[in-house]
Amino acid sequence: MNTAKRFFSLEGIDGSGKSTQIDMLISALESEGYSVVKLREPGGAKISERIREILLDASFKGVMADKTELLLYNAARAQVIHEIIQPALDAGKVVIADRFAWSTYAYQGYARGLGADMVQRLTELTCGSCFPELTVVLDIDVARGRARTAKRGEAPDRLEQEKAEFFERVRQGYLAAAREFPDCVAAIDADRSAQDVFADLYKLVKGRLCPAP
Repeated sequence: MNTAKRFFSLEGIDGSGKSTQIDMLISALESEGYSVVKLREPGGAKISERIREILLDASFKGVMADKTELLLYNAARAQVIHEIIQPALDAGKVVIADRFAWSTYAYQGYARGLGADMVQRLTELTCGSCFPELTVVLDIDVARGRARTAKRGEAPDRLEQEKAEFFERVRQGYLAAAREFPDCVAAIDADRSAQDVFADLYKLVKGRLCPAP
């Protein structure tokens, strides 16, 4: 895959601690002089956020076709690349994404059973050369992740309503990506203190970054 320098994404099932780690990473990088753009997927751009609303709408549970889901995620991604990610990279900024294309590999390709080939073809069309140079998977046991999310007390969205077996397939999809694509995907143990997880994350990201301008 053609990857883009200074573009990083964090992946993992819900409850793996992505939001906490992204905030810690951005704070550390900005303190060193890097200009950082943060975004979430799906979302980040106005059109992409509208698509997010459709994708996560709990009323579509059992209604949305798997291929519709696949295409909508990629439509949202194409827009945020065009509107936000590519311009930021062209300006020399660091982009940190809360989820990106490896989510599609794990959720739609692996857990939904659509297959890696279909996902890869669509990803190449959607992303071109705008693909993270490094994706860090925050790996955690499904039961532990679900226990963490339950503490939030929020109504589950369409995807969060899936059963534990689905999220175990997602987790295995992420781990498969780390095994098969070690040049651009790394998995770290997320069932530790936030500081211990961050130490590993920071080392991985800094190993890819040039000094701040």
